Amino acid sequence: MPKIQCSYCGLPFNVRQIEPGRAYFCCSGCSLASRLPQPGAGGEFPVTPVLIVALGASFAFFNEVLFWTLGMALVHDQRVAQAALFARISAGLGAAVWVTLVAAMARAASRHWTDALAVVVALAGLVAAAVSGRPAGWIVGVNVALALWLARGWGKRKFARNKSLTV
Repeated sequence: MPKIQCSYCGLPFNVRQIEPGRAYFCCSGCSLASRLPQPGAGGEFPVTPVLIVALGASFAFFNEVLFWTLGMALVHDQRVAQAALFARISAGLGAAVWVTLVAAMARAASRHWTDALAVVVALAGLVAAAVSGRPAGWIVGVNVALALWLARGWGKRKFARNKSLTV
């Protein structure tokens, strides 16, 4: 298998067949990061559907963590009914965030067996959340892990040591 450089992070990786003119990505993280727009000359970002979905998912994730944290604080104040409501809201937002992250991963230009494994592990985490007595906390953990998995493209680009490959 020939080696080629990732179109986003520049790291070398193997491909089965090279098609001229096609962008190749080493992982779904790089593929997703490449789809987000770069700032213009004045520092402003062009509004694209991908950016709107990313911002919406980020807002939903923030509120998921916020409601979970407030629910935990209410449990410590012995306000169990309100805490249960906040936990349900957090779990609902978490499910929406998980679906958005998995859909983004499925739409990525790069698919690898490790991405499928990450989705299976995340799904197992959601099943464990449904079985456990505290699903909101589990769902927060699953979404953090999946978001870190998808953010590895930015990390690869920032921390890559060997970016050059002679082709």
